[in-house]
Amino acid sequence: MKNKLSLLIASMGYIGMIPGAPGTYASIATTLLFFLAYRSSHRILPELHLSAVCLISVIGVLTSAEVSRNSGLEDPQLVVIDEAAGQLLTFLFLPVGFVNLLLGTLLFRTFDIWKPFPIRKLEALKNGVGIMADDLLAGVYANLILQAVNWGMRG
Repeated sequence: MKNKLSLLIASMGYIGMIPGAPGTYASIATTLLFFLAYRSSHRILPELHLSAVCLISVIGVLTSAEVSRNSGLEDPQLVVIDEAAGQLLTFLFLPVGFVNLLLGTLLFRTFDIWKPFPIRKLEALKNGVGIMADDLLAGVYANLILQAVNWGMRG
């Protein structure tokens, strides 16, 4: 039962098992869910946003470690909860709008795939931490670029 629950959570409701580009599908799904949450209340409280990133990250470390152990793979492709955490981090402290959502998703996926220094080094961390940490840093990089773009558009 524990194994099935970990797989369900780590794969984001089995999105990670869709053939093709499961990380991209998970990022798009996260962006859509984030937008729907925003639309339902017309605001995203930064405290709740950051809390959600932290909670997903902790749950992600635990469940991805379990799935990794069970599969015998260090970073199974079907684990996509890391994309959810990184994608949400991309949007932290930014206005919710089409340009930010689209550009944020593209930037996050670019950094997650490209893995510039030191993102790739974080993958070496053990017990699910590496699975989550590289995507969180990709989210930080994407967020910083979006912050600069938004700042530049204001002035």
